[in-house]
Amino acid sequence: MSYRPWLEVSALRQMGGMPDEALDVLVERMARICADPYDRMLSMPVSDDNPAERMAELGDAGFIEFRVDEENGLVRVYSFVWTG
Repeated sequence: MSYRPWLEVSALRQMGGMPDEALDVLVERMARICADPYDRMLSMPVSDDNPAERMAELGDAGFIEFRVDEENGLVRVYSFVWTG
């Protein structure tokens, strides 16, 4: 199953003024995550209680937190941090 990316309002607010490099990294990582959001090489669970709540690093310069929405086939990004 392939998932579709969805950026929640909270993540969109955190993206204001982000550099082009950050957008490139985010798009590349989201494409890979949407192919398999549970791939342990791409993301890890935020807690042991709910494996659908996950985080993924964006290289050395940031991370995203997301929820796998199985019912709707979405990867819902709710937090975006770019430190680069």
